Parts: sequence; structure tokens; C-alpha cells
Amino acid sequence: TNGDAATDMLIESMRKGLEKYPVKDHRTTIIHAQMMRDDQLDAAKELGLVPSFFPSHIYYWGDRHRDIFIGPERAARLNPMKSALDRGIRFTIHHDAAVTPADMLMLIQTAVHRVTSSGKLLGPEQEIPVMEALKAVTINAAWQEGEEKMKGSIEVGKLADLVILSANPLKVDRTAIKDIEVIETIKEGISVYKKP
Repeated sequence: TNGDAATDMLIESMRKGLEKYPVKDHRTTIIHAQMMRDDQLDAAKELGLVPSFFPSHIYYWGDRHRDIFIGPERAARLNPMKSALDRGIRFTIHHDAAVTPADMLMLIQTAVHRVTSSGKLLGPEQEIPVMEALKAVTINAAWQEGEEKMKGSIEVGKLADLVILSANPLKVDRTAIKDIEVIETIKEGISVYKKP
């Protein structure tokens, strides 16, 4: 649901569906959730919907949204991650490869520092802390897919899926997260990539 009208349709459909066929923990995902209004976030929390925001949109198309499509006020709310966080809504973030590069560190940086490709800040009130962005691509993503018992965090008994980075994203300047390099990738405890 990119636009808020599409989100209205999803919410109405889910409300009717859950009234007829109640499912307590369905984790229905709202892909992109670009223009969610506050009342829609409230409804999402009530109905157990999980937004999966697309912050790369801010970098790649934020200027066009602000200047051409929807204006500065609405564009500042693209991907309202902070509003979701403030409501206690568990959410994820994603890229849209091959529409945007499959670059998780750039994705995280854009979630925590909402700068467009022209270098302009777009809706800084919707920026989220680095730890929340990291959760959105790890433990929340596993939970969203119903796989939280086997992955998403480093714990005994879970798959050892992880990356080793050249720097700690929690400690570098938020404008340098995209420059962190992946040194090694480990899948189920086996090294599948090492930086040459």
C-alpha cells in the first residue's frame, strides 16, 4: 500500500475479514506503508497489522515526492517509522531490489537519517534510532515471517546467520553507516563470504 487510500482499503478488508474469521496472531504485512496516516497506524496496531516500510524511497524519490507529487508536508511523512515506533508497533524495513540496490546498510542509514539524493533532509521527525533500524532488519523481520524461534537474533539453538562488519553501526556517525563494509557473511554457522 503506497498511498493512504490503498491502506484504507487494506484496513477495511482486514477489519471485515477478522470479524468473520478471527485470527489472533496473523502478522499480516503492509508492504511499503509509504503514506500511512496516524489514524491508520492506530488501526494497524488494533488489528495486528505489521508495516514493512521502504525507507530507500526517501533517498531515491523523496525530492520528486516533495517537489512534484505530494508536496512537502505529506512527503515529510513518507515511511512514518517514528510514528509507528511511538505507538509500540513492531515494524520492519526493506529495500525493493532490483528497483533499489540490495544495500542493507544504506537502508538502515536512510531510516535513521532521512536525506534525499539531492542531500536535503526530508521529515527528520520520522527518523528512528540506529538500534530500532537494526531490529527492523533482524529480529523484527524474523518475527514478521513467523521465524523468530530460529533466526533474527544470536542465541543458542538459532541458526547462526550473521555478518561481521568493519565498524559498529551503533558507534559510527549515522551519516557513515552506508560506508561500513561487510567483512564476512556466515550462514547457518558456515562462512559463505569473506572480503578479499
